[in-house]
Parts: sequence; structure tokens; C-alpha cells
Amino acid sequence: MQKKMWNGLKIGLTIMGTTIGAGFASGREIWEFFTSYGRQSIFGLLIALILFSLSSIFILWMSWLHQTENYYDILVLLLGNTLSRLFDTLIFLYLVSGSIIMLAGSGATFVQWNLPFILGVGIVSIAIWLVLIKGVRGLINLNSILMPIKTVIILAIGLLYISRNHSLSGPFTRHYLEVWPSAITYVAFNMISLLGVLSTMGKRIETKGEIIFGGITSIIGLGLVGMMINLSLLRVPHVDQYEIPLFSLIPTNQPILLLIVSVILWLAIYTTALSNIHALVYRIQNKINLSTGKISLGIILFIIPFTFIGFANLVKVLYPLYGVLNLYVLSILILYPFQKTR
Repeated sequence: MQKKMWNGLKIGLTIMGTTIGAGFASGREIWEFFTSYGRQSIFGLLIALILFSLSSIFILWMSWLHQTENYYDILVLLLGNTLSRLFDTLIFLYLVSGSIIMLAGSGATFVQWNLPFILGVGIVSIAIWLVLIKGVRGLINLNSILMPIKTVIILAIGLLYISRNHSLSGPFTRHYLEVWPSAITYVAFNMISLLGVLSTMGKRIETKGEIIFGGITSIIGLGLVGMMINLSLLRVPHVDQYEIPLFSLIPTNQPILLLIVSVILWLAIYTTALSNIHALVYRIQNKINLSTGKISLGIILFIIPFTFIGFANLVKVLYPLYGVLNLYVLSILILYPFQKTR
């Protein structure tokens, strides 16, 4: 029983690690999709948490039931053979471009620390490879270590700020709009990363209980972190002026705390890149009979040169397309358990 609960806990922490990327941890995504709607942001977060929990449980259940090895296996179940090939190509490109952007983000972070760009790219690349040579187990074990640390630090920063600032600020830029479409969109934008990681875990799940416990753990963890960031940002005057809203919660005379938060944000970049490349490795391994270490090394060496190129235009073109793709996958995934036949 204890082993099953521990396995479920690690699954939940992996869901959290996949979801809490740089945008989430920095507070930027929480502000854009939720806090900017004012008080109703709490309702929006609840919608997002329910959808996150359901979609994660459904993916894990399908992966366990059908013993899937990568996201393409899930796509075939959801969409059939023909349409899944198109989505496979789009998701592959999404994961590659996302990995490049995250590696470049690590380099940019090191530049902010007055260190060479290539050092930031190199260190995160080595850190990713060292985990992926151990396969799915490496990814799960890493999230089991990092996520509690990141969660505690973010919760502590939020509690400290709220204890000193009791009143809500405002006005909020989107307070006159309904928050629920934004909540659904936010879940959809995270769907590919979740699909890429959770679809590889089916053969490592022993019982349904692990799936359910993992889903409950993730919704509690994501709820605590998301709500804490949201409730804190609701109290920050002119929070929309901060490119990294989480920094608005830290007093300017606390350089050590600023450094800790910077490291947390770098770790979020790292885990996002790790999740993306993990999904790519297991998709490629389905076609090429090589170890995860060799495939991950090949992917990393391939994408490193692209980190030196500006990707602003690529992001502008691809991300709206991926938004539609993610919404479609999310809707099919949520409806799948209710279909009588497939």
C-alpha cells in the first residue's frame, strides 16, 4: 500500500513538474490567464485545475491500459491512424521548437547573471542528458526531488508577501471579461507537454490507484502553487508592468531571495526542456532502436546551434497554430472516456 502511494505521489509530482514551467513559476502565465481577470481569477483557476486533473488521469489511464510508449500511441487511440500522422508531425515540431526556446532561455538567464550564454546552454544540456540516460525513471525521480523544493519556496514567498499586504490592488485589465475561456485555453496550451510525458509512463504503473492518487496529488500541488501566486499578484499594484511578476513579491533589499527565485526560474526552464526532450526521445526510439542516452544526446547536439538564432518570428507563426491543435486534443481527450466505441 505504501509503495503504491509513493508511486502515485511521484506521478503527481511529475505532472506538476511538467506543468510548472518557466511561464507558470515566473507568475507570467498566472497573470495573463487568471489574475488579470480580478477576483474571478480564483474561479478560473478552479476550472483549470479540474481540467488538468481529468486530462492527466485520462492520459495515464490510456497509457496504462494500452501500455503505450510515446504520445503517438495515444494519438492513434484518440484520432485514428490517418489524422494522428498529421498531429504527430505538428507535435514533434512543437516539442523541438519548445526545447530550443528553453535552452536559449537558460543561456539568457546566465547572461543576466553575467555569465556566458553558451555556458547556460551547455549546463542545462548536460543536466538534461544526465537524467534522460536513466529513462522515465530518471525523469520521475528528478521531479520527486525538485518539485517539493520549488513548491515550498514559492509558497513561502507568497505567504510572506500576503502577510504584509492585506488589500487587493486594481483595477485589473480584464476584469470585465469572463475568465472561463482563458482557463480552458491555458489548460490546452499545456496539453502537448503533458501528453508527451505521461504517455511514456503506462508500463511503469501497476494499479489504477496510482493513477488516481497521482491525479489528486497533482491537483492539490498545482492548486496550492497556482492559488498562492494568484492571491499574491492580486495584491501587487501595477503588476502588469513586471515582465516577471514573481519578482514583484520580493523586497528590493533582499538580494539573496532574488537569487533564490532566479535559480527556481532556471530550474523551471530546465524541467520544461527536460519534459520536451523526454517526449522526443521516446517518439524517436519507437522508430530507431537506440538507447535513450544516445538519442537524447543526438537531439541536444542537433538543437544547440539553433539556440543562437532569433526565434521571434517562429514563435509568432507556430504558437497560434499550436493553440488550435492543443484545444482540439484537449476536447477529444476529455470526451474519449464517454465514447461507447472507438
